[in-house]
Amino acid sequence: MNSTIRSYEDLRTEQERLRSQLKVQKEQIREDLAGIREQFKPVLSLVRIVGKFTNGETRNHALVSTGSSLAIDLLLKKFVSHNLLARLFLPPMLKNISSHVIFNNVAPFLSKLFQKKAKKNGVAVRE
Repeated sequence: MNSTIRSYEDLRTEQERLRSQLKVQKEQIREDLAGIREQFKPVLSLVRIVGKFTNGETRNHALVSTGSSLAIDLLLKKFVSHNLLARLFLPPMLKNISSHVIFNNVAPFLSKLFQKKAKKNGVAVRE
C-alpha cells in the first residue's frame, strides 16, 4: 500500500494484504525448496553412500560387530599382507560397510530372536 494509514479500517486492510502476501511467499519458498531437494537427490544419495564407507553403524549388537571386525582382520591379514595402502585403508572401510550390512540384515533377526514376550500371568520371559 502506497498511501498512509489513516483509519483503523485502513490498518486492517493493510494487515490482511500483508498476511495474504506472506502466505504466497511461504508457498513460493516451499516450492523452491522442493525443487532444490529434487535437483540434489543424486548428490544426497552419493553422500549417504560415502557416509557408509566412512562411518560405522553404532547401533549394532556388540558381539556381532566384534565378530565381524575380527573376521575382517583375519581375512585381510591372510590375503592382503604386502600392500601398505590396502592394509591401512581397506580394514576400516570394510568394517564400516559390514556394520551397516549387519545392522540392516542381521540385527532385526537377532532382536526378534531375543525378544521378551509377556505371559498371561504378567511375567516377562524369553522365548
